[in-house]
Amino acid sequence: MKKRYVILTVTLFLITVSGAVNGQTIEEIIEKHINAHGGLKNWQKIENMKITGHFTSFSERKPFTEIKAKGGKYYAHFWLGQHPVHEGSDGSFVWTDDPWFELPYARKASPVEESVILQKSDFFTPFINYAEKGYKATFDGKEVKEGVEVFKITLTRNDGQNETWYLNSKTYLEYMAITDWSDFASPVQQEAVFDDFRKVGEVVLPFYNERVFDSRITSTEIENIELNVALEPGIFNLPLSEPMKKLDFLRGEWGVSFDALGRGGNWSHVDSTSSVFQFIENKNILQENISYIRYLPLEKITTWTFNNDRKNYLMTVFNDIYSSTDVYQGDFQGDSLVMDNTLVSFTKTENPTFTRYIFTQISQEGFVLEIAQSKDKGETWKVSQKFTYFRKK
Repeated sequence: MKKRYVILTVTLFLITVSGAVNGQTIEEIIEKHINAHGGLKNWQKIENMKITGHFTSFSERKPFTEIKAKGGKYYAHFWLGQHPVHEGSDGSFVWTDDPWFELPYARKASPVEESVILQKSDFFTPFINYAEKGYKATFDGKEVKEGVEVFKITLTRNDGQNETWYLNSKTYLEYMAITDWSDFASPVQQEAVFDDFRKVGEVVLPFYNERVFDSRITSTEIENIELNVALEPGIFNLPLSEPMKKLDFLRGEWGVSFDALGRGGNWSHVDSTSSVFQFIENKNILQENISYIRYLPLEKITTWTFNNDRKNYLMTVFNDIYSSTDVYQGDFQGDSLVMDNTLVSFTKTENPTFTRYIFTQISQEGFVLEIAQSKDKGETWKVSQKFTYFRKK
């Protein structure tokens, strides 16, 4: 009898460890959970969703918008107290724009912030296609939470993060979750509860959740969910800073006509070429590549950034003939953008020649770049080169 008891005990233990309790495996529980949400086939029809409602934090209740799309793409606009926050992910690069950090532009998210944003990017439940995403789940038995019998499940994401989920044992919908969270980029643990499940199309979603972490409580009241909406291009990418948005007129492919001032003082057409201006993905950096002939073949790689301390633009120009880089700074003057190197010249001669780039006649269809020189320390300037840009159709 004693031997039989030992064998029976070991057998029950192995069944529990393997995830089978009361005849249900973890796979069966998750399948019923997905079915309670409308079924996998209906979820596979959803490419994206737009969620709007009200978000409460620091006792301030304000509107919020979330957009989620397949591939972990995510965008959100909400308020933390009196400060508007934007955050998002294109599926690989995760960013945030949080005024609490007193930075005037969006930035790459910290690892703690990234973890939270990736959680938010889930289509509400992380168990949809969880195995395909590299997640693992184990069934830890039943418990009672606030009078509700729940299935306890440990979810391990592919970054090693562990989360504890509690599914209502009658409805199979999520009741509570305990996960790692972020409080001003510092790691904390949060407890979330879900309620007010409603049908949207053919799927079921929670229209209310409340999160408790550290000494804070936030709540989300969803008022509307739209499925498979038209999305604004680039909505998931890190947004440009306001100063860099002013340079957006340069973006694109251009045809370029190059004219130069000859030794006799006459202008002549020198070359016709093309140019490409593009923002480096998820960076506040604009770059141009252009090649043309002025006696010799010349290639320039030019980049623009904005200096928040000086409140002006910084431009670097790499010239492949001299294999050197010059640095210019400046800003808009009326309708023109003027950059020069009077304050950043590396020339050591007593009377250096300075250079100025003047972007003028700016429109969405084209602009003119004039390059001028000064031999009297910037008192007077003489234009010697003109590049007329026209947008390629």
